[in-house]
Amino acid sequence: MPSTLERVRTAVTTSPELRRLAERGRTILQGPSDDQLRQERDESHWQPATTSASSQWWQVFLSALSGLIGATVIAASAPQWRLAVPTWRLTFPGIAHPGTSTQSTLWFFVGLVALASGWLGLVHCAGRITDPRRGVIVIGAVIALWAIPVSLGPPLLSNDVYSYVAQGEMASRGIDPSSVGPVELGRNDFTSGADPVWRSAPAPYGPVAVIAARSAVELAGHDQVAAINFYRMIVWIGVVMAAIGIGMIAVGNGLSAAVAIAIGIGNPIMIVHVLGGVHNDALMFGFLALGLAAAQRDRKKLAVVLITAATAVKLPAAVGLLYLGWCWRGAVATWKERVFSTVAVFTAAVLMIVVGCVAVGLGPGWITALKSTGKVNDTYSPTTKIGFSIAEVLNSIGLHVDGQLLASGVRALGLLATAAIAFVMLMRSPRSGVIKATGVMLVAYILLGPVIWPWYLVTGFALLAACGLGRYRPSYLVVCVAASFFVWPTSVVSMGSFGNNYQHLRGLGVVLAVIALAWGAQRFAGRWERRYHGMSESERESAVSTSQSGEETRAR
Repeated sequence: MPSTLERVRTAVTTSPELRRLAERGRTILQGPSDDQLRQERDESHWQPATTSASSQWWQVFLSALSGLIGATVIAASAPQWRLAVPTWRLTFPGIAHPGTSTQSTLWFFVGLVALASGWLGLVHCAGRITDPRRGVIVIGAVIALWAIPVSLGPPLLSNDVYSYVAQGEMASRGIDPSSVGPVELGRNDFTSGADPVWRSAPAPYGPVAVIAARSAVELAGHDQVAAINFYRMIVWIGVVMAAIGIGMIAVGNGLSAAVAIAIGIGNPIMIVHVLGGVHNDALMFGFLALGLAAAQRDRKKLAVVLITAATAVKLPAAVGLLYLGWCWRGAVATWKERVFSTVAVFTAAVLMIVVGCVAVGLGPGWITALKSTGKVNDTYSPTTKIGFSIAEVLNSIGLHVDGQLLASGVRALGLLATAAIAFVMLMRSPRSGVIKATGVMLVAYILLGPVIWPWYLVTGFALLAACGLGRYRPSYLVVCVAASFFVWPTSVVSMGSFGNNYQHLRGLGVVLAVIALAWGAQRFAGRWERRYHGMSESERESAVSTSQSGEETRAR
């Protein structure tokens, strides 16, 4: 007697409607098959005059509309930071302002589902635009459309921008924000708006970030609300820089710029958390993407300047300098040459950063201040959740242990694993390339680090998308959508506040569920590809590699 799974499989393979639905789901996750792409490349450019082209335009419209509705609902329903100065906000019929915690949570979920659906549809459409220039214009216009609602009103899902402008106010008064916190400003809107957790904490941001914040404050005439709006413009500039860089990198790798921008820039994390939350990660991302694009085009000196600027926003961008210096002399350089070029690159970068620090009046405290970010324990960091979960289990059976101490130990193991990955990528970077090595390292640093906020992930994810996701595209899409749910609007903390009983153990369950979903999407896409297109993408790559090896053997 056939099992339930076999009956479902038979129904899908025999029903044209179910097969088309399953094919659509596979295409969204895995991308168009080789046969589909070959057929589309043989056809004319995407013109709305033909029936198929009209259908594609309709799909773009529906995706754009879904994302716009989702972004609008999120922006209109999100509560304002309770310590901030009340400001004008976007409203929407039927959504209370302000709503209850339950209402805000429900509307946020509905809006994010709509935005994520629109994004998946946009990625699906981007892969079918045969005119590269038109594809970039269409995708860029849709992303800009989605970004408008989240930019109208107070910042979303984060209080960080209040600290940014407070640090800018400090710099404008000649106070070093890397040595003291915003509390030094006394009682004013800048101090009261900053999160109490960070009011006494030095800024972990470099001279470029401080210059940007000071410029926003001075342009706003030292008005906090106006300063936030000016800083939002700076974040927009950073996102545009990032989009240009990601598109250039994708083209340099022989890939579609439209697809890379749709995946790396149009995702819900970028729209809701980076643009909506007004994070300076956008500025770091923009400089880093342009710098890596310059390195790809052999403009290495310009690359050093741009990546140094990214490092002078947030220190993790320095991994780009490491791999750039190591690969400076090409794939056949000796170890001595690689070490020398790496030291030279870092020396030049340090000198530029020192000059920037002196110009803005910033001390070296911003480097050591990074350790203060690790005191947050309620994000979905796997290392943090594992440590505290073990402590919760042991405490439940009467073995009393210090959860913080145990979590610190697991975090240390995560940092060791990160260092090992950094070394492996360093050895592989002459073959894999500077951009891919940097992307892998940034993702590893965040996933194995002590704290994971969604906006931390965008830079590494986008760089990998510009290098080509290949068979890992399904898991990428799942993780990206899931991570966008990791912060809720009811409080600017991680979603994982499940109550006091086994909070971290339940949070670890969420992490494992995301991993399972990513694995399931990967398996589904691979099996569908093998069933209806002969073999999966990874098997095709293996077959091509075997064929090439055989030809080389026969030639010898």
